[in-house]
Amino acid sequence: MSKQRISRPKPNQPQAVPPAGLGAGRDLNVGGDVAGGDVVKTTTTNVGLGAKEVQRLLLTVGALVFITAACFFSGGLAVGAVAVNTLNRPVNSNDPAAAARFAAYLEELRALSPGQPFAFGFTEQEISAYFRLTLAPSLGITNGKVRLLDDPGQLVVGGQLTQLGGLPFAATFHVTDTVGAPLRLTAAAVQILPLKDSLFGWVFVPVSAFGSITDNLNRLFANLQFNSVEAAAPAPAWIVNGLAH
Repeated sequence: MSKQRISRPKPNQPQAVPPAGLGAGRDLNVGGDVAGGDVVKTTTTNVGLGAKEVQRLLLTVGALVFITAACFFSGGLAVGAVAVNTLNRPVNSNDPAAAARFAAYLEELRALSPGQPFAFGFTEQEISAYFRLTLAPSLGITNGKVRLLDDPGQLVVGGQLTQLGGLPFAATFHVTDTVGAPLRLTAAAVQILPLKDSLFGWVFVPVSAFGSITDNLNRLFANLQFNSVEAAAPAPAWIVNGLAH
């Protein structure tokens, strides 16, 4: 039985992607009322933090930053610097033509007869554009994007999730050979402090919070089994080999 080839990127090794004041003691004059040249009432109030209060506040903020970082990195390296920096990699996810190509690949896969092998090739831009323009709106995700990690078989999904108040999120998935559910969510994090170009402010969250997203992604491949993933050129791109059921 011949293997169905969905697209034809050439295998190659992927290119590595590099990781990507408090003031105190101001015076406020309140209520200086003057009538007929006489001062009726004058009050001066000192507003601000003393040295001890500032020290305590700095210690508290430092502790919160440390706890935030600890929680973030407890989610594993894949949700740490690697995933977040990879999500920041520039890709045109607003390309309707790329989204349409990925949709066509999915239609071909769904049309395969049970038992037929296939080789499913796609680029990062195609899967990211399909996710943002086609799938993400139905999941309550804005600015959706997908990035392929350097290790073939692992990817990260990101965006802003409505059910979490529009907070940015990063969720890493691992490709498995489970029929009908080839994407396994391995870790997830949300950014609770909007610090630009910084890993601080991200915290680990239970993967159960992203169960609906995982289920919807796996429905795209309901009749398929993925057996292996190879890097392809032009990178970043994958070829997924599998079997239709």
